[in-house]
Amino acid sequence: MHRIHFTTADLARVRVASTLGPMGEALFSLTTLRGRREETLFGAWRRRVRGALDARFAVLAAIAPARPPRFDMAILAAPGRDLAESAEAFLSSPRPAVQAELDHYAGHHARVPAALAGLVDSLAVRRELLATVEAYHHAAVGPHWTGIRAHLDAERARSGTILLDQGVDGLLSSLHPSIRWTSPTLHVRCSDHLDADLFLDGQGLLLVPSFFVRTPTVMYDATDPADCMLLYPVTVGLDHATGIWAGGASKGALANLLGRTRASVLTAIADGVVTTGALARRLDVSSAAVSQHTAVLREAGLITTRRHHSSVLHNPTQVGLTLLDRRDTP
Repeated sequence: MHRIHFTTADLARVRVASTLGPMGEALFSLTTLRGRREETLFGAWRRRVRGALDARFAVLAAIAPARPPRFDMAILAAPGRDLAESAEAFLSSPRPAVQAELDHYAGHHARVPAALAGLVDSLAVRRELLATVEAYHHAAVGPHWTGIRAHLDAERARSGTILLDQGVDGLLSSLHPSIRWTSPTLHVRCSDHLDADLFLDGQGLLLVPSFFVRTPTVMYDATDPADCMLLYPVTVGLDHATGIWAGGASKGALANLLGRTRASVLTAIADGVVTTGALARRLDVSSAAVSQHTAVLREAGLITTRRHHSSVLHNPTQVGLTLLDRRDTP
């Protein structure tokens, strides 16, 4: 049981996000992938993803071991609108923050796996781990991200309505059966089965619904426990799940229309791969080839392109999403 203690200042600083982003949900899905819990909702997804994984993904078991706590890579990656934003945050994480996460991991598992041991000092090790997580995202979450994101956006809107109608008390009382609000303390039965008291000290609390987190989870910076967020499971009906797993246009038909590589570029951009370099890595083609394909897609009105600092970012237009049979807005 986690007990989160609020002051008056904390109550005024309760916020609600839609999601931690595609990387966060990919990391959370590692726990859902294990076992057979909620098989009606996640069974089809589990079977497909398990069939796509091979020995390259063994390091994922080190990130999310069968017994919690996990290595909180999502904390280091921070909330991100897309994979590139979270990847940049993870690669630039300060050494003390990474060391604190590994120390917390080792404190409960006796040791740090070799695959994670070099993360503090080696940028190459961070890049290697990041590449595996990104590849996993593309196999497990990316094809369904638009539907998942729309579902999470709807949950945030629902929470906002409750907040306006019933105030913070009403919102904190409505999150999940495993979360109980008794002012000024929020009692959370968590997945890690650890007992802890957390004092927010005026920093407030960020509430984040999650599609793949199926038991409430409190995440916090190991160097500053007051800086924490509460992830809670979004309600997923069978119809919602079926629609999300089945979403997307026929890849064959899209390839016939646009060409195989260009269709893959458009699909990857809709999945959240937005930089030219990331697209080149995902599709195993040159950056020059990606630039040629994105130019054609842009001229056809299927994507937009903008420059952000030293990066060129691509996003799907509503026309591009419609062509992919995606229901979200760009």
